[in-house]
Amino acid sequence: MSNYTKFMKLGIILVISAFLIQSCGQKQKVASKSMDEIRKEQGVPVRVMNISQQDLTLRFNYMSTLEGYRQSVVTSMVGDKVEKFSFKVGAAVKENQVVVEFPTDNPALQFEQAKVSFDNLKKMYDRMKALLAGGETSQQNFDNTETQYLVAKRNYESLKQMLFVESPISGLIVEKNVEEGQKVKNGDKLFTVAQIDKMKAIFWVNDQELQYIKNGMGVEIKLNDKVYKGHISEVALAQDQMRKAFKIEAEFPNPKHELKVGMTVEISFVYYNNPQAIVIPRSAIALISGKNYVYLADGNTATAQEVQIGKAQGDQVEIISGLKPNDKIISEGVNLLTNGIKVKIQE
Repeated sequence: MSNYTKFMKLGIILVISAFLIQSCGQKQKVASKSMDEIRKEQGVPVRVMNISQQDLTLRFNYMSTLEGYRQSVVTSMVGDKVEKFSFKVGAAVKENQVVVEFPTDNPALQFEQAKVSFDNLKKMYDRMKALLAGGETSQQNFDNTETQYLVAKRNYESLKQMLFVESPISGLIVEKNVEEGQKVKNGDKLFTVAQIDKMKAIFWVNDQELQYIKNGMGVEIKLNDKVYKGHISEVALAQDQMRKAFKIEAEFPNPKHELKVGMTVEISFVYYNNPQAIVIPRSAIALISGKNYVYLADGNTATAQEVQIGKAQGDQVEIISGLKPNDKIISEGVNLLTNGIKVKIQE
């Protein structure tokens, strides 16, 4: 075969290839154009929903641990063995009643010596007070004796408080951390006393949630299919800098003592309610030039309608203006729409 013949065949192949490529491109353009024409003729396929009013109730839920309305954890101020624990868990105690006793012969404390010193100086103080009243001693002598007496009294009472541990409040022993004969260290927990006719729960909220929380608001907790109702009793006015949150306290009546100290509970309460709310899916809203719009289905035409958004819960959004009951909005296919475009409603 001559070089000329080879060259002619190669040229024919290139011409045919170019023709085929051009034909494919034209077919794609025709197909694409045909799709646009079909959409313009028949409309963008969409689904619609009828607007109706419904009850919108929004709740806050917080985890907390229950404690007595008044509650105190008492710790040891000495390192020694417990000689006596006078009460069982659940027993009632009065304020300043001795609950735990430690031995008085601890050589490091010298309690007996302090007691003897206090007793002697008290007798001397009483005698000097009588002598001063009768003019038989000077004011300076009395003042010196009084100073010694007060120092001995303070020392004795301090040691007594360490060895004979009292309840700081009236209430029930709700937790007992030691037993008689057990050795403890300074700072170890001894017992917890609480007033549990009323319980308290503490939880923390951020600054956005704080705006909805007021003193006196009703709250509830649910335990074992039973609901216990209470109220907000204290709202912090300053943010805790460690937590970066605001402290909230709630109170719950507990006359039957069914609620226990240390229980982990979920506190729940309504912070917003609109019984005639208009609520739509978030996916039905289009953001256009920084504003929120929905598309009304006006026959077979999509009409853009600006709306104002209220509260939100999950994918559901409250509309506070721009829609009314019985309006028909496009709920699916929104991303394909423009104002005035033709639509085809799908069943």
